[in-house]
Amino acid sequence: MPDDMGTRVDTWVDPDDVMAALLRAARRAHEIARDTGTKVVVVVDGKTVKMDPNPEMFDGLETGGPSS
Repeated sequence: MPDDMGTRVDTWVDPDDVMAALLRAARRAHEIARDTGTKVVVVVDGKTVKMDPNPEMFDGLETGGPSS
């Protein structure tokens, strides 16, 4: 593979940033669902569930983490 593929995962300075990125993506999915009047599809206990969007449930989580 070419060397210009981007930063390798094993060279990341802070792999915990992955959780923050996932939380931002989830919040954005909830915002889009709210704005378009659709449900958010999630997996709960191994079952696919459609839930009402609630982007506020992510308040404070994006900056939180193992070290805070």
